[in-house]
Amino acid sequence: MFDKLSNILSKFKYSPEYRPALRYAFGSSLIMALVMLTGAELGYIIPMLALNFLGPGSVQPGVKQSVGFVLIVAASSIFAYIFTAFFYDYMLIYIPLLALILIWVYYTTAISMVTKLFLLISLLASPVPIPGMDIKTWSFILAGTLTTGAVFTIIVVWIVFALFPDRKMDKPGQKVKKAPPANSVPKDIRLQNALKIFLVTFPVVLLFIFFQGGNALLVLIYIVILAMLPRSAGRMAGKGKIYGNIIGGLVTIFFYEILTIVPNFFFFIMLFLGTALLFSEIVFAGKSYSVLFKTGFSTLTLIIGSTTNSTDNAANEIWLRIFQVMLAVIYVVGAYYILDAFMLKQLHRHERFYNRKIVTKT
Repeated sequence: MFDKLSNILSKFKYSPEYRPALRYAFGSSLIMALVMLTGAELGYIIPMLALNFLGPGSVQPGVKQSVGFVLIVAASSIFAYIFTAFFYDYMLIYIPLLALILIWVYYTTAISMVTKLFLLISLLASPVPIPGMDIKTWSFILAGTLTTGAVFTIIVVWIVFALFPDRKMDKPGQKVKKAPPANSVPKDIRLQNALKIFLVTFPVVLLFIFFQGGNALLVLIYIVILAMLPRSAGRMAGKGKIYGNIIGGLVTIFFYEILTIVPNFFFFIMLFLGTALLFSEIVFAGKSYSVLFKTGFSTLTLIIGSTTNSTDNAANEIWLRIFQVMLAVIYVVGAYYILDAFMLKQLHRHERFYNRKIVTKT
């Protein structure tokens, strides 16, 4: 294993193209270390969300973008706290307002994807406190955790971009290709996608709110994250999510078994860094299966963070977390499949009715 890691690290010396992979590995490990040291409630979601700043195609955020991100997360967390504290006791007002806010978040292009995820988690986790804690206290703690996590994320991203900068242009004056604008998707398509995400996520949100499933909050969080991710239609997209999470679950079990041999924080971070380096080589390889390992590493980051920082009975907890994650994946894949099939059936029905109407007129 260490020979493999040595070969990966040696690539940095000869291949500047490998720097994004090193940023991915070292950045995720550093943010994991910071979150584990703080021990904040629900802090385990921060390392996984931070991967959005470090994945393939990511660029260093500017000062304005970084400050704006932190301010938006802080403002949205405070808004979620105030919204929950004042309206939660009035369900006939709270539920419709929450539904409208969710549709707007799913639809808008005014904020980035990672900012949306922070905002959604602050909104949806606030009314589902962990057992033994009242909603107002939980919402306040959650707002602090997400705001601090946003600050940690930006600091770590700037550090790893300084340590592993992108390769400079080979020739003076060489032009850099610009990415297509994020809001190039037509409004009707964005609205349709927003309504789809809403129909997939909102029933689960209501279920957690009314039954107070704080013990299984990971399921709600992962369903929202999976539903928000860009997807392609068809069964292969669903299989990709399932296979990727199976990879992450299996590696998580292996990771935990090694960690039980040396239950030490420094060893944990070094083991996580080694695992991240192994995954990053595949994630940035540009192969057809790279996306599976990207999903797998996100799963590992979420599960291992929530397990090692949440309970003394981690042996049973890790199996529970893996089950919860797979349950969320199966639900999202199945819900989208049923929803797409229903919409396709309705489309065919309208086409037959329209064609019959034309034939009658003729």
